[in-house]
Amino acid sequence: MNDILESMRDRAHRDENFRQGLLKTREAADPLSALCDFAAANGYPLTLGDVISDGEEFACNQMKSTNGGNPMPYDCFGFDDAYEMFFISIS
Repeated sequence: MNDILESMRDRAHRDENFRQGLLKTREAADPLSALCDFAAANGYPLTLGDVISDGEEFACNQMKSTNGGNPMPYDCFGFDDAYEMFFISIS
């Protein structure tokens, strides 16, 4: 999870109104955009790219660090969906 999501998670654990606002973004037609808009409105510069690339970057770095590459990278390492993991962490 990136630093912005971690900061938001920490605030959600302390501030119930903020947490409820985050959870409400899941009801939007485009929940990920709603999350980013909510974050920006509350002082967190979160972008769609931040959330989407978060787990993928970790997995790609793991694959590059394996001698010769890993022929089945997602079987061994995979990557978590940062968006879903974030909401699990505040539930």
